Amino acid sequence: MCGRLVCVLEGQNLTVRCQYRDNSGNIKKPEWESGYHVPGYNLPPTSQIPVLYGKMGQRFFRSMRWGLVPSTHTKSLKEFNLSTHNCCSETILERPIYSRAFLKGQRCVIPADGFFEWNSTKGAEKIPYFVHKSRGKEDETGDKHDTEHPLLMIAGLYDKCRLNNEDSFFYSASVITVSASSSINWLHHRMPALLETEEEIQQWLHTGALKSKDTLPLLSPRVCIDLYPVSKVVNSVYINSPACLEKTEPPKKRKVNTLEKFFSKKQKTDSTVEVSFSGPKTKGEGSEEDANRGKPTTS
Repeated sequence: MCGRLVCVLEGQNLTVRCQYRDNSGNIKKPEWESGYHVPGYNLPPTSQIPVLYGKMGQRFFRSMRWGLVPSTHTKSLKEFNLSTHNCCSETILERPIYSRAFLKGQRCVIPADGFFEWNSTKGAEKIPYFVHKSRGKEDETGDKHDTEHPLLMIAGLYDKCRLNNEDSFFYSASVITVSASSSINWLHHRMPALLETEEEIQQWLHTGALKSKDTLPLLSPRVCIDLYPVSKVVNSVYINSPACLEKTEPPKKRKVNTLEKFFSKKQKTDSTVEVSFSGPKTKGEGSEEDANRGKPTTS
């Protein structure tokens, strides 16, 4: 899944990092239609996140609530209690709350420096990891400004509604998730749906490029990520600082020495023996003392 996002760029820097070519081949920056993004090192669901979407062949930014509120909701935000920050790609057409937005072409991209994930191995210590795009070379989206941590371009859905039947629209969005790739499935079984190339972003954002159902193959597991363990300070949604991204050493597995293994096996063996003699005795069973009980003694 995806429960915490990281986007530390301010609004104007985001527009520079998300430049694109319009239909005429001109390089353009997306315009902000409403508000600016406030940098966040540890953004939980219901936070305001930067959302990129297409309209009339152009791209725009808008700050939206993380957690889609459908257009059918007309009451207050407090009366919306569904958890919608993640949308499973496999059921996107089955749940009306998502299928309506998807089939109306309300697809979006959520740019992020990365996200946090905790290991889901049963019985293991919960260690947070920062997951980011693979470093080392310029990526195909044209992001030349930071080869150390190029942006993840996460596929999403957005919708708008009139809370309390107000005149103005309230915008919100969900992150689409897919089965985890080999890069992360040892950590968690789900991951955000990532778009790797400008062509994929173009097809996803602009409704004229592909019909809605034809975009579903774009939602597939990707291996273009790296990760490293971070401090447990990210466990608290109230911590929002660079400390959330500081790399830590993963806990080392404690080695069990030969002596410990021996006593562990012996303990199990003793326990088994003790249990085998602790049940009720059957006819003919008993100790030598039991067998001799009642016999006359000789002097």
